[in-house]
Amino acid sequence: MDEVFEHRPLLNRERLRALQQRRDAPSFIRLMLQLSAFFLCAGLVVGVSALPIVAVPATGLLGAIWASLFAPFHECTHQTAFQSKRLNEIGAWLSGIPFGMAPAVYRAFHFKHHRYTQDPQKDPELMTATSQPARWPRSMKGWLMMASGMGLTLLKGSVLVRFSLLPFAKWEERAPWVPAIEQRPRLAWESRIIGLCWLAFIGAAVVGLSGVGWILIAALLGHVFQALWITTEHTGLPYEGSILARTRTVLTSPLISWWLWNMNYHAEHHAWPAIPWHRLPEIHTEIAEHLESEERGYARLQLSVMRNTLLS
Repeated sequence: MDEVFEHRPLLNRERLRALQQRRDAPSFIRLMLQLSAFFLCAGLVVGVSALPIVAVPATGLLGAIWASLFAPFHECTHQTAFQSKRLNEIGAWLSGIPFGMAPAVYRAFHFKHHRYTQDPQKDPELMTATSQPARWPRSMKGWLMMASGMGLTLLKGSVLVRFSLLPFAKWEERAPWVPAIEQRPRLAWESRIIGLCWLAFIGAAVVGLSGVGWILIAALLGHVFQALWITTEHTGLPYEGSILARTRTVLTSPLISWWLWNMNYHAEHHAWPAIPWHRLPEIHTEIAEHLESEERGYARLQLSVMRNTLLS
């Protein structure tokens, strides 16, 4: 996605062109470290599955790492993680299979989200009303439902089933964001591959293959972590105004920012989505005074929302 969504001249053309230069090394190193951590932790969970006192915290850690794989998946579908299209596609599949969504499907969904951010009639994140609410919940029950990650789970599951099994003509009934008919065959076969991988995984858990049940729990926990993360990006922000008003940046610890591929700088990413993840901190320092929604810490923001729901 090469569009620019911040129409004020906050970055001149030469600076923007320099920031958009892509490099292979940063993403390759980060992706390999993250995938290694994922598989090592999964192996640990399997190894200690007979010892619940150890398996429980190991499963929680695996869930957090699992959620973080959304970051490279997101970057690779943007085609900004690596210089070559082929490497971006490989990275999208390596992270997309555990994420549970076909790269082509997410690209169609996410690019429309970029073009229509916070438009209730056109932004698929708001149209689905499951992955990300437009407004913060008004009750503790609502917040717990949001934080449970069930919305994300249902969204991904329904998309996999619909695009894998239903004829193209029925897609738009629940997914009006899908591309033109001629582009849909790829979404279908990619969804079938992802679906088969997940069916095999769930089947292994059902038959009781050693430790796989714990890993399935980690997958569900991953959606909790991801829900707490992505609901901070736009929820509760205006429907109109500049992209920096409709998107929130969260200042967090270097450790969390590392796992999230700097996607805490989300307003900066939405303004200039063609800029790779490793340059986002630079942009932040240059345009910080123009940010209209900035929070300090994911936990701090979610706790503030919880307090407001209790007081309302």
